[in-house]
Amino acid sequence: MSWFAAVPVAVVAVGWCLLPGVLLLRMSGWRGVACWGGAPIVSVAVIAVAAVLAGRFGLPWGPLPVLGAVAVCAAALSGLRAAVRRPPRPAEDTAHVSRWTRFVDGGPDGPMARPALLAGMLVTVAIGWLTVVLAFGEVDAISPTYDAVHHYSAVAHVLSTGDGSSLTLGEITSPGRPNPYPAAWHDLVALVVMTSGVTIPVASNMMAFAAAAVVWPLCCALLARQVAGPQPGILVVTPILATAFTAMPWLMMTWGVLWPNLLGLALAPAALAAVVGLVTPRGHGAVGRPASLLLGSFATVGSALAHPNTVVSVLVLGVAPITVAAIVSAAGSVRHRRYVRAIAAPVGAAVVAVGVLWLLAWSPFLAGVRSFDWPASMGARDALLGVLWNGTNGRPPLYVVSVLVLIGAVFALRRARTAWLVPAHLTSAFLYVLAVAREGEVVTALTGAWYNDSYRLAAMLPITGVPLAALGVTGLVGLAVRVWARRTARDPADPGLRTIATAAVAVTAAVLVVASNGFRVGAHAFVVAGTYQREATWMLQPGQQDFLEAAGRTVPPGTVVAANPWTGNALVYALTGRETTFPHLSGNWTAEQKLIQQRLRDAASEPAVCAAVRSTGLGYAIEGPVSYWPWDRRSHSYPGLEGLDGVSGFEPVLSGGGSTLYRITACGAGPARSTG
Repeated sequence: MSWFAAVPVAVVAVGWCLLPGVLLLRMSGWRGVACWGGAPIVSVAVIAVAAVLAGRFGLPWGPLPVLGAVAVCAAALSGLRAAVRRPPRPAEDTAHVSRWTRFVDGGPDGPMARPALLAGMLVTVAIGWLTVVLAFGEVDAISPTYDAVHHYSAVAHVLSTGDGSSLTLGEITSPGRPNPYPAAWHDLVALVVMTSGVTIPVASNMMAFAAAAVVWPLCCALLARQVAGPQPGILVVTPILATAFTAMPWLMMTWGVLWPNLLGLALAPAALAAVVGLVTPRGHGAVGRPASLLLGSFATVGSALAHPNTVVSVLVLGVAPITVAAIVSAAGSVRHRRYVRAIAAPVGAAVVAVGVLWLLAWSPFLAGVRSFDWPASMGARDALLGVLWNGTNGRPPLYVVSVLVLIGAVFALRRARTAWLVPAHLTSAFLYVLAVAREGEVVTALTGAWYNDSYRLAAMLPITGVPLAALGVTGLVGLAVRVWARRTARDPADPGLRTIATAAVAVTAAVLVVASNGFRVGAHAFVVAGTYQREATWMLQPGQQDFLEAAGRTVPPGTVVAANPWTGNALVYALTGRETTFPHLSGNWTAEQKLIQQRLRDAASEPAVCAAVRSTGLGYAIEGPVSYWPWDRRSHSYPGLEGLDGVSGFEPVLSGGGSTLYRITACGAGPARSTG
């Protein structure tokens, strides 16, 4: 498939991420950036919950359960809106108003907001598309990473079984054991496969593009709008700046690969906007308290089913706006001699902060992930410089955007509604430095919610870094316009100055994009391409993908294939739909699977092995060289799948790409060959 032919697939992926949420929020009366920035959270929540309910009631996963869930939510939200509907405003005569005038008048986000957001998103999508084209190489490129095998197999499992429930998806690596696993990413990719007819790798790549270049920028725009007020300039520059940071979204597309984390963190800014809306007066914000409560409800569910540590990230960052709001409230209460309220607000904020600290360090909910401990990889000085210049984890420094973040921090501290961004940003920086540069029980206690993984923690920095950089641009431009207005004796209240400021922000954004090569498109593409295109990281050998696709045509439907997953042959499940005994590089395998892993080659002489073959539905085996992490002892822990050539009971039927497909005849005649 060419990149041009992939454009409709990308549109389908974006549609699943946005349209359910836009429809439901529009029915609830939401407009502007609140609607478009909140839509991804609502879409993901509805889709992931629909998958759980479909699995619970035995319905096969697909578009129909989503449509049903949207219909139910639409009815509920319509009823809720009718119950709290305010008296209608006097009707305005708009018959003479042109569509263009209605488009530019801005609605709740102020004049020129709609074209501003549209312009910013068009540039953002172009930058994102160019980045993935350069990074992936081919549109169907396979991510040769440890976690990618699991994610590909999970999508294949959803497609083959019709079960996309987060309550059961974890059973692909823990057969027979109840093991929940966040399935929102896999549900979305499966929907793209079903509605566009592409392969799982293509659908995964297009969903990664949608998350990075559409969902993340829109959610960032909502957060920036929430804290900065109705400034059209902020809606121009924020989406563009959202693509300028390496740690998020680009590093999440290659490290791990952490696709569910990519999706969850892409939603995080909008979830944080809901927190801000709950604890601060509406003022000029995009969403007030009732709307924030609704958005926060969807955010809790959607983020948890995308990746649970997104919820933890939002809670940690949310301490800052809660604390600042408490301080402002206490100061106002003291001025009005409301001393009980003055004490209650800080005490409430302290309780929240202690509760979040307990959740991180001592709660039983995170006990399992706190056991992970990545070794420190650099000194504290290098880690701090990485934060300062947004070159975390040794990636190229981003000087332009980093200077904008610092300038934005100065402007942010001047107003209570934006000041919280600075301590929140410093919190992320502190946790990242702990994880990447320090060891010890305290470190793992505070960073364990993110598996003590500095890459996941680094990805939190852009959540606050993007709005800070946007404030830096709009603050500098606004200052320049005010200076110019004073020198030319212009009235500061002149509405024309707002138009001039918006145009100046747009020009500044264009200059920055051109001068910085799209805020370092080449550097971001190089980072992502590190796994996709460089030979040292290949999981599949030349010709191996063609071999696996041919194997899928040879193996009858419903027949299981055994393969050492470290050879790359576990991808037969994702590429062909033929289930494999070991769908991931590691797992809590059953006794039968372990017997196959250790003794399959002895099937002709060991009745117990044949019993395991029959109970698992195994009919074929693939032997090939270990191509992924050959230095890892786990990659050589499949002796039962080695040395099958010439062994009694194994008939070679297909070879290619360094691997051979064998039909297992040791336990009987074996399954018939497929002629499809």
